[in-house]
Amino acid sequence: MKYWINDWAKFRMDEVVRVPTDYKIHPGFTLYADETDIRGAFAQLNALFADIYSDIAETPEAFGLPLREKEKFRWFSKEWLDSGQAPYRPFILLYNLLTCGDICGNTVVVPAEKFKSIKPPPKHLSGIEQKTPNAHFLFGKLADYGFVFEGLKNNKVTDADIAISYPDNGVLLLLLKQLADKARGTGKLGDFLCCSFRLLQDDMHTIGYGCVEDLVDKMHTAAEKDFVQKMDRALLDMGLFRGVRGGYEGPGLAYYRTEKGMNTLAPYSFRMVASSPDIFNPEARGLQLGLRIRNVTNCLEYLENCPEAVKRIFIEKSDVGCGKRQDDSCKHGVSYEMDGETYWRCGCCHTAFHIKPEAAHIPHYINLVALGEKK
Repeated sequence: MKYWINDWAKFRMDEVVRVPTDYKIHPGFTLYADETDIRGAFAQLNALFADIYSDIAETPEAFGLPLREKEKFRWFSKEWLDSGQAPYRPFILLYNLLTCGDICGNTVVVPAEKFKSIKPPPKHLSGIEQKTPNAHFLFGKLADYGFVFEGLKNNKVTDADIAISYPDNGVLLLLLKQLADKARGTGKLGDFLCCSFRLLQDDMHTIGYGCVEDLVDKMHTAAEKDFVQKMDRALLDMGLFRGVRGGYEGPGLAYYRTEKGMNTLAPYSFRMVASSPDIFNPEARGLQLGLRIRNVTNCLEYLENCPEAVKRIFIEKSDVGCGKRQDDSCKHGVSYEMDGETYWRCGCCHTAFHIKPEAAHIPHYINLVALGEKK
């Protein structure tokens, strides 16, 4: 695991949305098969996405993906961020092929001219890099998973149309085509890349779910799902404003004191994110809650009557800090003393306090931010 992409591909695998035991399928997705076959094909497809991400984590070079060594490139470097986008490439290639192709029996036929004329939108518009360099590697690897591509020469696109089939399960290919079309038409490429069952719930032009469901779907335990829903409800009931604020940690929601703050992406008071990309750190996996606490001194008296689990938020660790801390130019870190010990919490990339939360402690989280949010 010497390359950043090893970690990132594991993280992308972790993002694949688990399929619930019961979920709604809109009749529009049963044009080519009955609902039972669609459920079976989707379960197989969901597992396929996870398998490909997992295999990228093990052998990224086989997919022609960039190999950025951890020892040479730091967190948040361009190379680190590019490594986070690279595992998407096999699915971006399928997405581009399927959305410009047409169904012909159990095959999708893609006009070569139309495919070659695709101009990926700038990354900043969707947050996802949609270019697929080294596509010949990707074509070759996708064939290993059962996709058959006719019309290529040495796994490269020519002037001939491309015919795609999936002999093991023709329903799977047609379903994947429908999911790609819906994702493009509704701006939900991210849901396609994590194979979300939500895309099946409404017709091809409708999205009947929102950002809270998106975050809940990324949770792996019932306790985490419950926390997201309860915390969101509590903060909105207080009059805070919710905004989508994901990023390298996956889907995320931020909560602001004013609507103006939300629209300008000003400092938020609370933020929930799906996980941390440090996928091999058990403490970083799963739901993370950020608390905007700048003045710990104002919280000390309140902490005296808090459960031990809440007190540990402040004493469980002390950060080394960012490079700016060394020359005393860091403006975002928080320094404080508790029980005779001095602590430093870095706040440059997220809030100084980010924790694995518990629903029972929601009132304490809210009160601590109220006390310590202002310096």
